Order: sequence, then C-alpha cells, then structure tokens
Amino acid sequence: MSFSNGEPKLRVAIIGSGMGGLVLGLCLKKYAADTVHFDIYESAAELTEIGAGIAMPPRIWSIMGALGARRGASYDHIQAFWWRKSDEQQPVDILYSSQIHTFHRSILQQLLAKQLNAGESIHFSKRLASYSETSPTDPITLNFKDGTTATCNLVIGSDGIHFAVHRTMFNELANEAESSGQGEEAARLRTMVEPIWTGQVAYRGLAPASALSEELSQYALEAPQVLCGKNRNMALYPISGGRFGSVNILAAKYTPGSEGMVYGGPWSEPADGETVVKEFEGWDPKALGMINAIQEPFAWAMHAVRKLPTYVKGRAALIGDAAHAMVPYQGAGLGQAFEDGFILATIFAHPSVTLANLPAALTVYDEVRRPFSQGVQKGSENFRLYYQLRRLGWEDVSAEDSRAGRYPRELLSLIAKEIEKQGEWAIGTSILSERDGVVERLAALSA
Repeated sequence: MSFSNGEPKLRVAIIGSGMGGLVLGLCLKKYAADTVHFDIYESAAELTEIGAGIAMPPRIWSIMGALGARRGASYDHIQAFWWRKSDEQQPVDILYSSQIHTFHRSILQQLLAKQLNAGESIHFSKRLASYSETSPTDPITLNFKDGTTATCNLVIGSDGIHFAVHRTMFNELANEAESSGQGEEAARLRTMVEPIWTGQVAYRGLAPASALSEELSQYALEAPQVLCGKNRNMALYPISGGRFGSVNILAAKYTPGSEGMVYGGPWSEPADGETVVKEFEGWDPKALGMINAIQEPFAWAMHAVRKLPTYVKGRAALIGDAAHAMVPYQGAGLGQAFEDGFILATIFAHPSVTLANLPAALTVYDEVRRPFSQGVQKGSENFRLYYQLRRLGWEDVSAEDSRAGRYPRELLSLIAKEIEKQGEWAIGTSILSERDGVVERLAALSA
C-alpha cells in the first residue's frame, strides 16, 4: 500500500469489535477523522454481545462524557453497592459504598456502534489468523482464516481472550529471544502465548423481574450486591436501575489447587439451575432464589492473561482483554478496555505522531497503560480473594465454620477496609488528567 499526500497519515486495523475496539474507533472518529483511517475486522457475522449486565464507575463514566455518549441513554441510573457475607442462612452486611452506573451490555454496544456508524467501519466474518510485519515502514499484512488478506500500517489487537494478535506477538517475541540465545526468556514468553484458567467456573445470566417474588424483587432491586462466601461468591445488580426489567447474576465457584491448569471442558456452555443451587448449598435462601430465577444460565470457565512484559511490539499493540484479561471482581475489565482505546486514540490523533515515530509513540501507550491496567488486574485478583474469604485471616476458617457463623467478626471489618482502599482508583482518579500527561509526552516526539 502506498500513500499520497492527500491520504491519512495512519491506516489502523482494529482486530475485534469488542468494547475496546468500538471505543478506539469512536475516539478516532471524534479526534482524528482527518488524519487516521481505521477498519475494524470482526470475526462474527454481526454485532452480538453476551454477558448481560455491566457496571461503570465514575472514572470510566467520564470517558462516556468526553465522547458525548451519555445523551439519550437509558442507563443513567446511579446506584451504590452492598457487600454482604451470604454463605450462611442469615446474611451479614460488610459494606455499603461506591457510586456506579449499571446497564445492559447490549445497550451500550448498540449506542457505541450507532455513533460509530458501524456499517461503514466494521468488516464482518473476518477472523484473523496472524499478521506479519517485515520492516519498520512497509505495510503490515493481515492473514484471515478465510484465506483473504488486508494491509495496514498499524494493527491493534482488540480480539478478546481468544486472541490472534496477542498470540502472534508473543510467539514472535519468544522466537526472537530463542534466536538470541535467551532460552529461559523464550520459555517464559511462551507461557504468555495462551490464556490461563483461574480455577473458577462462573454461572451467569439474567433473572427477569417478572420471575421474581415480591420478596426477591425487593431484595434484588434494592441495590447492586456482592455476596461473599468461602470459595464462592455472587454478584447481583439490576440492569439500568431495574428499568430494563432484569437482574444480572454471576455465581462463581473456586476449586482449590486448579489455578493455572488447562481447563478440560468448553469455556462456555449451558448450565442447569438446580445444579448451580447445589453448588451454593447452605447460602442465604434469597441468594439461592435468585439463582433459580436465572433464565438460560450458562457456565463460564474464567480465564485470564498472565502479567505481560509489554503490550506493544513494532507497530502492533494490544488493548482490552487481549492485553490484561482479568477476573471480573472489580467490574473493571470493560473500563480498562475503554481507557486503552481512549489513550491510544489520543496518541494517534496527536500531530507529532507519524509513521516514522509510531513505535516510539506506542511506547508511550505501553508505559502509561500497562502499569495502571496491570495494577487493576492485580486488584481484581485481590478482590476475588476477599470475596471468596481466602485472605485477611480467613485462610484458617473452613467452609463449614463459615456457613455456621463460627468466625471472628473483626475479619469482616478487615475485608471492608481493603475493599474501600483498593477501590479508590475507580472513584478518586481521572483518566482525563492522565490523557493530559500523555499529550505532554507526545509533544517531545517532534522536538
């Protein structure tokens, strides 16, 4: 591909139309429409989203405001969270805190796609197999599984945890390390090529309000809730403050000693509600009632990405789950994908960024986003340990004792303090101020 003076300075290929890819495209449309051309390649035949409900804290909500994506939305309901210990017959309150926006995932995707004008930007039924970058300036070749190819001069892996860009990048990094005689480093990099199982299976789905008794409606629509228990946890929150007519439910089971192993079954498959209830035997009856109310529950084997040494290589970069897939216990995975796309678009739109200095510009992205997102990734793992009563003095409390209420009550206070402390970033920090810092760094590229 050759470029004339009238063409954009960058041609970007975004692999995957997940939330990170859509936000990156929307940001590029808003901030760099005259200088950056982008194409989104999506493996599915149309835009589809599973996962039911999502939550968005103030830090991420500010991006929606910056993009003008709040107008006309039906999910502008602000709620606070309850944390409760619910693996006993009478639940015990732990904490009440954190203002968030809750809504249905498909509504958000439809809103972003509409603003993006997805029909012009997304190429469907295009599953990437690999990409190749032969020089610092020649076009990158995209190889799709249908036998077709395309070119670009920058590729962004936004293809989730079933990634192709990530896989190609880390195989190449490992091969390069091996070629230079760094056998141990090559072996370490190869452990990062594929995602790892977290030792957990989550049962999730939507419970329609029409399927709930009056008691369960009052319980589930009161506020979003995190329900804690020994080696188990649940999350409940009404979609759009209950106006969507459903409650999003996730019920996770941890199997001790299974983390990092290869998961033997399907990553996602239909589940039986009665089987799930048995997994949570002894819990608060209202929590069990919510599980029974799920329509078409499915089991999801939770996988994650190891802590990566880089999100970039040459003219390729990773965003969202392809870079930092994490357990969902801060509800932060989607928000971090938003932030990745927002910062990358800021970089590509900056007048100092050109094809020649693109690797240096991507280094700015890596140095800003990787430490922060990996900190959130680690925080989500910590939250999992708190929610499943596996840290902060709970290590010696058995599941039987936990269900029977035989534990020191001060252990609940320790959990509350850590939840508040580790959740401060989502409420008290601003991605907009971090964007300003990125702009200052980019100005030095042309100095």
